[in-house]
Formats: sequence, structure tokens, C-alpha cells
Amino acid sequence: MNDLIFNASRYMRIFWEYFRNVIDIVLVAFIFYLVYRFLTNTRAIQLLKGVMVIIVVAILSKFLRLDTLDWLITNIASSVVIAVIILFQPELRRLITQFGQRNWIGSEAGKEPFPLDELVNALVSMSEENVGSLIVIERNTGLRSYAESGVMVNGDISEEFIRTIFYPLTPLHDGAIVVQGGRISAAACYLPLSDSKQLKKQHGARHRAALGIAEETDALVLLTSEETGSIAIMVNGKFFPRVRVQDLKNMILFFMNPKTAYEDKFRIPTK
Repeated sequence: MNDLIFNASRYMRIFWEYFRNVIDIVLVAFIFYLVYRFLTNTRAIQLLKGVMVIIVVAILSKFLRLDTLDWLITNIASSVVIAVIILFQPELRRLITQFGQRNWIGSEAGKEPFPLDELVNALVSMSEENVGSLIVIERNTGLRSYAESGVMVNGDISEEFIRTIFYPLTPLHDGAIVVQGGRISAAACYLPLSDSKQLKKQHGARHRAALGIAEETDALVLLTSEETGSIAIMVNGKFFPRVRVQDLKNMILFFMNPKTAYEDKFRIPTK
């Protein structure tokens, strides 16, 4: 009987050791996958490729016993880590922020926190009139610091109010409006600029500011171009250009829903 208990205990320990190793590998692979997804379309992706090359060279130097090369890689490794932290501080900050803001557990289906029809009508009207606009909607990450960079408004959302703010040459038209708790909390707000490769040379400061705030926070960003009149959406660090009017409302609902808020793509329904 004692031998049976001993053998069962030993098998359990062996099973746990293998199971723990599997969990360890899966978690590390998942972390690397998230990091790679985040760094895609940023300047840091080139750094990641360079690091992978260095790792491969280091493994080969160990295997082939290239002592001088192994010594060189070992001694510069610590300096490379420090340089990476300094040079890519914005990307690292965004990565950590996105881990904290992601809704891992999920919750009930989202409710419209603002008059959606008023917002959509304002965007469509400004698009037809080639009026440039930039609207930042708060989701989980607080936008207080960005709201405080502009002029506090604390007004209700309405088509007329939004169009008045962005009408050319008005005092508040240059900058973004921030929506918090279903109300326009501030206008003429300053946003960080993105250097993502998703943007082309023809995209101006408004597009770079829109993608910049979408990279730094989990905000839903809506934009109309004064050059082309096109509507764009920036969310989760992604750029959705030339959004069709018939898809606009569904896209906003899709990214405001906690169950789909952090998905990479909006699936346009087929007829």
C-alpha cells in the first residue's frame, strides 16, 4: 500500500514538472506574440529583427566555440539593453499601458455612452463639407491629461455643437475634442504625434495626432479630412482609412462594445 502511494506521488510530481514546463513555454510564447503584434508597423520592429539576428549569432558562436565572437556579444549585451530602453522609451511605455488597459475578463455588452446619432451626423456633415475634425472618445484609459491641454467645455454632444467647434477659423477648431462620460469635456486639445509607417507622406499632423493618441491610449479616435473629406478611425494603434458612411455607426458600436473593443479588425458585413 505504501509503495502504491509512493509511486502515485512520484508520478504526480513528474506530471506536474512536465505540466509546469508546458505552462511556462506557452506563457513565454504568448508574451512574445503580444509584443510582436504591438511592435508591428512601428520603428521598433526593425530593432526586434536585429535582436533576433544577435540571438542567432550568439547561439552559433556558442555551438561553434567562436570564443572571440562570444566574448564580444556577451560584453555588449548589457549596453544594448540600456540603449534599447533609452531609444524606444515611447514604444515600451505604450506596450505596458496596453497590457494594463486591456479588458482581459470581459463584461456586459456596452451601452451607448453618448448620443451616437448626433455624433455620426456631425461626422457625415463635416465629411461632405470637407471640414477637418478630430474627436477622441475615452474608453478605459483616462484622458484627463490630454483634456487639460485644451479648453474645458463640458458640453452635451450634438451635431450643431461639434460642427461649430470645427468650423474653419473658429477659436477652437485647431486641435481635438475629448469626449468623456458621454460629454464633450474639452476642445482644442494637443495630442502626441505618431511616426508609424501606417501613415503615408500625404497624411498631415491631424492624422499623426489621431494615431498617436490611439497608440498611447485605448481611446477611439474619429477623424475627417479637410483635404479629401474622407472619414477615418484610429483605435488600438490601428488606422482604418476611408470608412464608408454606411459602416461608420456599426464600427463605433463595435469598438465601444467591451466584448469586441480590442479586436484588431472590424468585419464589414456582406450583403
